[in-house]
Amino acid sequence: MEGIVIQLEKEALDESVSIESLLRKAYLVARKLKLSDFEEWINNEQNGYKREVPDYRMIHGEYRAWNPYRGWIPVILTPEMGKILSSIPMNQSISLLWEIYTSHENNIHFSLNAEVNDLLNRSTDGFKTEFAFFTSKCEIYQILSNVRNKILEWALVLEDNGIIGEGMAFTDEEKKKAQDTGIVNNYTNNFYSDVSDIEMEQG
Repeated sequence: MEGIVIQLEKEALDESVSIESLLRKAYLVARKLKLSDFEEWINNEQNGYKREVPDYRMIHGEYRAWNPYRGWIPVILTPEMGKILSSIPMNQSISLLWEIYTSHENNIHFSLNAEVNDLLNRSTDGFKTEFAFFTSKCEIYQILSNVRNKILEWALVLEDNGIIGEGMAFTDEEKKKAQDTGIVNNYTNNFYSDVSDIEMEQG
């Protein structure tokens, strides 16, 4: 019987398998091997991030201001503000990101929280107005693709270390090896990046 880790590799390569399904199977593997760090990462991807997000969830785009006569117009930020707000975190669940990605043809815009909106109003010379962050749907796709790739890479690391499983189960030796092998047990250490407190809502 084919091991669950090999199944996971095959499904990660199959674009017809949803990322949500991949995450559920990866969670099963992490739970059986008692890999709590990877289990936590999967939970965050499934349910959304409360604080810091991984580097791959930082997206780029541009800020625009609402002009009642011309609609959304580009905003020129000061160098200092541009540095602070050069990228924004996407903390939504993977299912919501997929919904956002599939429901837009090209550009996507997100509303800003009141604090960031006030900050932008104070830093620009125009009249007080509403601001939004505009980005390409390709930026969202990159997040989805990164999650799929990380599951594949993790499964390959497990296989490289002789952790494959038999059907849905793992031997005691495989479980011990998963705990004792640093590269497996600490795989998520390099995922994360400190981010600014910017809350986003789909516009």
